[in-house]
Amino acid sequence: MKNRKKILILDAQAVQTLIIVEQLRKADYVVDLFCDSKINYGYYTRFSNNSIVAPKISDEECYLYFLISYIKDNGVDALIPMTDESACFLSKNSVKLKKYVAFIMPGWDIFTRAYDKNKLMTLCHKKGYPHPRTIDFSVFNYKSITSSDINFPALIKPNYTTGGRGMTLVNSVEDLLDKYPGIYDVYGDCHLQEYIAAGGRQIKVQIFIDPKTSKKFSSVIYKQRYYPETGGSSCCNITIADDSVVELCCNVLDDIDWVGFADFDLIEDPKDGILKIMEINPRIPACIKSAIKSGVDYATLIANASLGEELRNYCYVPGKKLRHIGFELLWFFYSKNRFNTKPNWFNFFSRNLYFQDFSIKDPIPFFVGTFGNFKKQLNSNFRKSKSGLR
Repeated sequence: MKNRKKILILDAQAVQTLIIVEQLRKADYVVDLFCDSKINYGYYTRFSNNSIVAPKISDEECYLYFLISYIKDNGVDALIPMTDESACFLSKNSVKLKKYVAFIMPGWDIFTRAYDKNKLMTLCHKKGYPHPRTIDFSVFNYKSITSSDINFPALIKPNYTTGGRGMTLVNSVEDLLDKYPGIYDVYGDCHLQEYIAAGGRQIKVQIFIDPKTSKKFSSVIYKQRYYPETGGSSCCNITIADDSVVELCCNVLDDIDWVGFADFDLIEDPKDGILKIMEINPRIPACIKSAIKSGVDYATLIANASLGEELRNYCYVPGKKLRHIGFELLWFFYSKNRFNTKPNWFNFFSRNLYFQDFSIKDPIPFFVGTFGNFKKQLNSNFRKSKSGLR
């Protein structure tokens, strides 16, 4: 009988867990999940072999002890993170953890070159890659900024953040002086960035670099709608082909010496029509299902590469559509364009359309995960963290 390898998914409460676990089970892996609670998308998926409520990853020492013990006691072969927090954790603790289990994540020095948004903008400036004009507050004190240094409105952006948390629009120097101290107190070091007005495309680029062969796999997602509605997580997207933007992102990763998975966010500036690099996410994005349905099975790619197995070629067929039902409902509630949007909001049945948070083969996670998201929306601190762009 074949000795099936076991994959442990970290922070499996994230919605992308659903398609990742399904693909891993198709590839004949045993899949266990670490979740932060039972009220989320991942915990009740029928495709996992075992779901565990783990300690909070913010308690790093406790989490590390729990994780190593679980790996030893349950014969885990490889780890795959689902969130920025778990990717950061693996990078910081890579030396300790790689004694016990396989995973692909750059060491902390390389990791921060990509994940620190300010460092990434510095690299883009040095190399001439398209990016928004950025002021580094570690070089220029925020109190010394004048209207001649950057055009307003501008964005205060924490160097380390995810999902738009802490990003705040400021309309003047006085607005900056008023808002920055409170943001710094919560999120730490920040930078000031040129605000790119609405009207241009928002693009995501996924790239996986095999550390053994340096072979690259890629996909491109066009975000047609997002929540918050002024710029945020994808709630309606379609995969597209764009070799030029893939080449750009591959060049950035080569400069960083990155290996493994990376997800780029780019925004087209309506002033000049140029797609500009905004950030790199060091983990699988929530909307990865459309890329996987387009033929690039990142779940199996990452698992096989982590275990040193041979990687097969994938045929990328763009044109797959994806909607997140929960976020689409929120978008509809907040957006003034609810009856005048493309694609039509009311079209829930069309060719090549899939749902990010729902599958008829695995329906329970949709109801539990949607309830969990509803609870988040009732949390005033969560709403405040996402309100800076509205």
